[in-house]
Amino acid sequence: MSERTFSRRFREQTGTTPLQWLLRARVRRAQYLLENTDHSVERIARQAGFGSPTAFRERFRKVVGTTPYAYRTAFHGKTKAPAARSQAAGAVPGQAGLHVM
Repeated sequence: MSERTFSRRFREQTGTTPLQWLLRARVRRAQYLLENTDHSVERIARQAGFGSPTAFRERFRKVVGTTPYAYRTAFHGKTKAPAARSQAAGAVPGQAGLHVM
């Protein structure tokens, strides 16, 4: 299958391009990490597959509508995530429940 055919079929099935789908998946992963770990934004950017913290912050803000720091603060009611949650950084259980604007 050619790249063009793949992209066309992917878009027909998902309503988005492969790149946009991948970027949204990375943002969902970052949301999970922000909610469930106390990792730095820089570390989360790497773990979610972004090339730099700046690229991560820009994409996160574009997709979610706020900065990663503000998202974490709002999610935790202005409290830090417990250190024990940082153990859960591996898989993304419940990822389907995450909301992306």
